[in-house]
Amino acid sequence: MIMVVKFLIFLLIWILLTAFGTFMGYGLFPDNPIFVTGVIACLIAWVIAIIIMVLRSVTKGEIDTQKLDGGDPDYEAYPGDVANHSVGTEDIGGHLYFFPESLVFHPLKKDDVQLKDWILPYKDITDVRQGPAINKILIESKGGFSDVFAVHSKDKWINRIRGKMKQKPN
Repeated sequence: MIMVVKFLIFLLIWILLTAFGTFMGYGLFPDNPIFVTGVIACLIAWVIAIIIMVLRSVTKGEIDTQKLDGGDPDYEAYPGDVANHSVGTEDIGGHLYFFPESLVFHPLKKDDVQLKDWILPYKDITDVRQGPAINKILIESKGGFSDVFAVHSKDKWINRIRGKMKQKPN
């Protein structure tokens, strides 16, 4: 659904820029055939619309964490990296993300079944430290729960999570 909305916004921007460019081009160069002016305006508008959409996605504000429960957030808008979540004897592959209010693990599809996201608000994290192996971190939360993740650059992850734990929520 999100992709459809983004595509429709892109089309709207492109059509408006094409119409404006054709109008301006014909006004500035009335000797050129309207078809040539329209094609040039269409191509220039396409490039400008792509630039606008890229800038919009880069500078887009953070989503409200309430959207985590009801829909698919735009994971690419948040910093994170590949990780494995150790659940019992199994490691589940996916990505660990820093959302505004929560640490989120988004598992990859497994056997054509989409697993649910693991979400832990920073305020519920009691400790984060070196895990049971060299590349693993252990995250303890209220209620005595512990989660283990295999990550790259574990020291950076530990420091970043500790920094988020210290931040006051808005």
